[in-house]
Amino acid sequence: MRFKLYFTLENSQMPIQFRKSIISFFKHSLMNYDEEYYKEYYNEKDTIIKNYSFSTYFKQKSIQGEKIILEDDKFELNITTSDYETGIVLYNSFNKQKYKKYPLQDNSMTLQNIMMMMEKEITSEKITIKFQSPLCVRERNDNKDYYYCYENDKFEEIIKINIKEQLKITDIKEEVINTFKITPVRPKKVVIKFYEKCLECSTGVFEISGDKELLKFLYQSGIGSRHSAGFGMFQII
Repeated sequence: MRFKLYFTLENSQMPIQFRKSIISFFKHSLMNYDEEYYKEYYNEKDTIIKNYSFSTYFKQKSIQGEKIILEDDKFELNITTSDYETGIVLYNSFNKQKYKKYPLQDNSMTLQNIMMMMEKEITSEKITIKFQSPLCVRERNDNKDYYYCYENDKFEEIIKINIKEQLKITDIKEEVINTFKITPVRPKKVVIKFYEKCLECSTGVFEISGDKELLKFLYQSGIGSRHSAGFGMFQII
C-alpha cells in the first residue's frame, strides 16, 4: 500500500534534519488517532520493527547552515507499507491532521491532501530500483553503530543482516536471505545527518535480485536499517 501526502509550508525552507520532524508528525498523528496504535508502533524503551518506510520530495534551491532553502513552499511525503491494516491506520491518522498546522523548526507544515498511489507488480526475481530515500546499512558491534555505503566490502553482508531483522515480523522464511543480491548500477554515496550522527548511506540506481516474495516485501516496507525513519524506500524503474 502506497500513498502520498501533500504539504504546504509557512515559509520556503526545511531543516537539515527534517526526518526528526516527520517522525514527530507520525507520532503526533497516531497518538491523536488511537493511543493503542501509537503504543503498537512506538515505545520509548524498546526498538519496534516497523513494516513501513517513507521518503520526502521537495525542490531544493540551496543549503544555508542547518536549513534547506526551497524553490517553493511545498513538499511531498511518500509512504509505503507491506501491511494493509498499518496502511489504513496511518492513512486515517494523517487524514485527521488535514488543514492543521504542525511545527517544523522555525516553520510549520500543513497537510492539504492525501492520494493513493499505484504499486508495481513484481513478476521476476530481478528488478532495477531507484532509491527515493537513502539506503542505510548499519552494523551493530559492541554497542557501537557502523554505517556502510555501497563502496564498502561489507555492504552486502551487512544489508542481509539488516533484512533478516526486518523479516522477524513476517512469515517469510529466514533462508530466503540467501537468494538476495544487490548490485550498484548508478550509485552515489551520501552522508546524512540524523540526530547527532552522520550516517554514510547510498542512493541512486541499483539492481536487486532474490525470491519474489522477499522483493515484494522490501518494495512495500523499505529496505535496510532505519527504514521506518525515512531511509531505504525505493521505486521500481
